[in-house]
Amino acid sequence: MKKPELLAPAGNMEKMRMAYNYGADAVYLGLDKFNLREKADNFTYERLEKALKYAKSLNKKLYVTLNILPKNKDLNEIGKVLDELNNIKPDAVIIADIGLIGMAKKHASNIDIHVSTQANIMNVESAKTFCQMGAKRLILARELSLKEVAEIKEAVGNEHEIEVFVHGSMCVSYSGRCLLSSYMASRDANYGDCAQPCRWRYALVEEKRPGKYYPIYEDEKGTYILNSKDLKMIDYMEDLYNSKIDSFKIEGRMKSVFYVASVTKAYRDAIDDYYQSPSLYKDKLDYYNELVSMASHRQYTSAYGIEDDLDMTEKTQNAMHYGTSSYTRDYLYAGLVLDYDHDSGLAFIHEANPVFLGDDIILMSPKKGKYIQKVTFLADEEMTPIEQAHHPAMKYYMKTDYPLEKDTILIKEVAK
Repeated sequence: MKKPELLAPAGNMEKMRMAYNYGADAVYLGLDKFNLREKADNFTYERLEKALKYAKSLNKKLYVTLNILPKNKDLNEIGKVLDELNNIKPDAVIIADIGLIGMAKKHASNIDIHVSTQANIMNVESAKTFCQMGAKRLILARELSLKEVAEIKEAVGNEHEIEVFVHGSMCVSYSGRCLLSSYMASRDANYGDCAQPCRWRYALVEEKRPGKYYPIYEDEKGTYILNSKDLKMIDYMEDLYNSKIDSFKIEGRMKSVFYVASVTKAYRDAIDDYYQSPSLYKDKLDYYNELVSMASHRQYTSAYGIEDDLDMTEKTQNAMHYGTSSYTRDYLYAGLVLDYDHDSGLAFIHEANPVFLGDDIILMSPKKGKYIQKVTFLADEEMTPIEQAHHPAMKYYMKTDYPLEKDTILIKEVAK
């Protein structure tokens, strides 16, 4: 078996570093223009150069998103961006618009072209055409089953790569091509400024089609008829491997460091364990699912990836959540280990949420597993003992029973 690449989101430098540290083989990020996550921190050319230097020091890869659907007024500036990228030389540029493929070949011939999921690659002929145009990798539409993914991989051959989303937020529209935000909030989703109207509360009656009414049960929350569940494919590693996918992609450039670390670690461990032994992977399914469920998330679905025997209506119903658009938050990100002193057994921590003497803290490390630590000693930066670390972003010391790696994350279970 070929081990697939694990591709994680990098909304900023810190998230990029944590993604690599927790097991990503590659990250994808956006510049401060022309990408579909306009509200992320994003990267200037200077920060991109630093990020790429860091990636290369770890023998990791870095891809840049240039995946808006541009208008005529954007083309001149996009040409300049491609010229800059050609000098910086990231490993690939991710493009959605067919016209930009030709521009990339002209302005950035040193960089591989990855065709974005926004291009809606749904079939073999579309895939082969993009490959003939110069694409190295195809990021397939999220609406495909793994059987359909395998058929496309077979058609394009090993000289071209297939990338598939395995985890994260889903869009009710085909691969994210949505006009609701433009019409309802004057914010263009295809320019990276989506207002997420699919997460809003609606009451809908289809007046012109007799008998085609949505049953609306009015309460204080309304009805979430467009709200999709989050994608989770960690239970289907065998199916993913059998589809011969080259890259497993995690969505989430707008999400937290906690999300990036915990989800990346879960898929890293699942990929490696399955590669080592499918039975080992099956034995640890509860562990992987616990990790991916620690950061806030909506209800999960395998969406269209599995259950080929279901028709599209059934698959869509299974992928939607009509009750609420709120997140499940069972755990809190409590802090990050900045350093560890082996002689004293003290971890130096940057606080994110309060920690108190007597707390049971989950410690999740990049290379090791996770375990529970009873908080028995806390001290401030002057080593004065304290009973609680509760000032925003304070730094403090905590005694631990085991040595900790730098970037170990502290997690607290939310009281029920």
